[in-house]
Amino acid sequence: MITFFDLASVNGNSLKTWSPNPWKTRYVLNYKKLSYKTVYLEYPELEPELKKLGIPPSTNPADGTALYTSPSIVDEANKKQITDSYKIAEYLDKAYPDTPQVIPKGTEALQAALYDHLDQLIMPYWPLLLPILPPRCMNPPSAEYFTRTRSAWFGKPLADLEPQGEARTEAWKKVEASFDTINGWLSKSSGPYLMGETVTFSDFVLGGFIQSIKLCFGEESEEWKKVQVWNGGRWKAYLASLEPYAAVEK
Repeated sequence: MITFFDLASVNGNSLKTWSPNPWKTRYVLNYKKLSYKTVYLEYPELEPELKKLGIPPSTNPADGTALYTSPSIVDEANKKQITDSYKIAEYLDKAYPDTPQVIPKGTEALQAALYDHLDQLIMPYWPLLLPILPPRCMNPPSAEYFTRTRSAWFGKPLADLEPQGEARTEAWKKVEASFDTINGWLSKSSGPYLMGETVTFSDFVLGGFIQSIKLCFGEESEEWKKVQVWNGGRWKAYLASLEPYAAVEK
């Protein structure tokens, strides 16, 4: 059995999960049809719980210190503890070679490059997303922790990170431009995914990004209504195509 550590969501969120990073791992686990259970943790619980289980930290982007994060997994069958969605995907491919490979042999360098490039393309989105997370997606313990720590990272109140007025319009234009770039890649593909007809880890990275817009801003929000019709409605269809791998246990 694999234990998957996701982030807790505010009471009333029927889908239970909202963060783009754990979504990558959830997609992978479901795609491979591996047996797993989810443990939902509040932000202040991450370090003590993961440290207790021997799960290694990743690196804090703000100052290079150790940072305990979700997604993380414990694979009890193989006595392995892994953190970071990309490392988890690599591990699961190797540990379970009879399951569909999310980083197919021969595409390792391309998948790594796509992962890095997608990460850069998503950068304009973070000032729009991060400030809304505490009130919309988190329970009080996580909301307090997230607001305090991210304010320290950015050197200003988290709420001040969110662009307003014309700056907000320009920020969404940058997000749309990022989607335009990805749409250009997909337009050259022989299938609906970045590697043609076969879904791979890069698609799950993109899927997690789109899920966070839908879930954090809300299905009835103007933001999601805009995004789902960009590029001829590609992103609504793209997310729908990943639905078979989006199961969240109740």
